[in-house]
Amino acid sequence: MTAPSSSDNDAALAALSEREKMARGLAYDAMQDPSLLEARLRARHLLKAYNDYPPATYYPGMPPADYFGPDSRFQILADLFRVPLEKARLICVEPPFWCDYGDNIEFKGDFYCNFNCTVLDCAKVTFGHRVMLAPNVHIYAATHSVDVVERRAGLERAYPVVIGDDVWIGGNVSIIGPCTIGDGCTIAAGAVVKGTWPPNVVIGGNPGRILKNLDAAPPFEAQKDAEERAAPRASVP
Repeated sequence: MTAPSSSDNDAALAALSEREKMARGLAYDAMQDPSLLEARLRARHLLKAYNDYPPATYYPGMPPADYFGPDSRFQILADLFRVPLEKARLICVEPPFWCDYGDNIEFKGDFYCNFNCTVLDCAKVTFGHRVMLAPNVHIYAATHSVDVVERRAGLERAYPVVIGDDVWIGGNVSIIGPCTIGDGCTIAAGAVVKGTWPPNVVIGGNPGRILKNLDAAPPFEAQKDAEERAAPRASVP
């Protein structure tokens, strides 16, 4: 079988839209695809609406769910991330929050981020269940080449980030794609992290390195069952 010629490869590349190049981790021009311009500006308007939304007012007996509400506020996140309102209620975001597109971010379950989180979601960014972020966490699925000629041409690249279940990310952490963080990890404040990391470790430093191995937590459902069995029950007269 004859291998494709360089001219064939060039023609195949030229046939791709800038959005398709972005999705494949190829060099692309984010300013030359109308759909990308529209998507980023859509996100800017929703981010302004969310970040400027007045905080809730406390009242006696206020349930925790109302702290990040009301539903009109959660609906902005639902629109930004393109998820149902029911799922948006599990996404707790302290403003200000910043991202490029919003709909390139996937949330598997409960999520919390503290103030001033930035997610450059030019490639897909996935958060597992029960992920928590401290202030000033920056997640970069976008980058520029070390090749000066490529940068002069106004091109950039995008690589995915996957963060597993039960991950705690400390303040001022930078995560750079491509990156995969295993379940149960803790990332120490100020760390700069890239690449693939196993579950249940503490990562710290610049560049990031494993500082400590952790015991795996019991499965979440098993833990809940054990806590329910251990909880005191009211006596029946």
